[in-house]
Amino acid sequence: MDVRQAIVRYLIDHVDNPSVSIVEVTIAVRKMFPLCELTDWQIGDLIARSAIDAGFAIDFDAA
Repeated sequence: MDVRQAIVRYLIDHVDNPSVSIVEVTIAVRKMFPLCELTDWQIGDLIARSAIDAGFAIDFDAA
């Protein structure tokens, strides 16, 4: 599984939530991929793109 698939899986698992927190998903991705070389900014971008495509509202709460 890669980072993008993990993000999509997270969104599917949380489909009942109307919005997604960039920080929460980033933390989840970091736990699944502790050696991931992407920056938090890059992961946040992937999360935002995936969430928008899936119709979620986004909480841009990342620092």
